[in-house]
Amino acid sequence: MAEHPLRQPMREWLPEFDFGVLHHGFAQHGRDYVLILQAMGIYELTLTHVVEHRYQTAVRDDLWSVSWDDSFTDGDAWQAAGMPDGFVWGANSFAYPGIEAPDNDPLAVQWSARLGKPMFAMTLETGCFRMSIIFHSARVRKLSDDASAIRAVLNPLPAERI
Repeated sequence: MAEHPLRQPMREWLPEFDFGVLHHGFAQHGRDYVLILQAMGIYELTLTHVVEHRYQTAVRDDLWSVSWDDSFTDGDAWQAAGMPDGFVWGANSFAYPGIEAPDNDPLAVQWSARLGKPMFAMTLETGCFRMSIIFHSARVRKLSDDASAIRAVLNPLPAERI
């Protein structure tokens, strides 16, 4: 079987956890899934030929009910509202426990047999969601060297205080 398409990005720049998920969603044509990730730079990771996508909240039920207001979808609006208790959706998603790219995933094996093409699985979990995707290949494009958001999360104190 071919090497899992995420192995090379995971060797080169994509850590298993402690990276930011800045944006994600299906490409306009609906076949591919695009993730904008920040590790030591900002990358566009496109998973092609997505045949299965499952998404589930990772936010506890009790937090949903107190985080319903739209002010929780924007960090600045949340601060302007007096920083009420709840889940701040507008803080983007920090990948923890992170990403897994299992070899020989049972669903991917089934899809490979159905389509006659190698298919692979990926799971991604953040403080906001859990997602699993069955896909064929991955393309990576580096968008910038900016790592400011992830550095702020990993090193929240100013450098002079560390």
